[in-house]
Amino acid sequence: MLTGYECAGCGVQRSFHSLLHLRFVEAFRYNALFVLLILYFFFLIILKYSESFRSKKKLLNFFFSRKWLLFLIIIVLLFSLLKNTDCYKAFINNL
Repeated sequence: MLTGYECAGCGVQRSFHSLLHLRFVEAFRYNALFVLLILYFFFLIILKYSESFRSKKKLLNFFFSRKWLLFLIIIVLLFSLLKNTDCYKAFINNL
């Protein structure tokens, strides 16, 4: 509220509520990063409990490494910047 800018977490609760009601486009409009992170976590759960991946251990080690965590932090920071641009707002409003 002080700066007038939206953070990366703005709209997460509304997005989660829309996902619970299976309104995926509406959830994406509220917070696109949150919807993508939910998909990412589902992928990790499937990878962890799946028996069909041959190189499962390498993938799990990669997705739980410090480099990957740093990459995700950078993505969140970039999303925070992008979310406040007119280009992003125009894209989301046209969905």
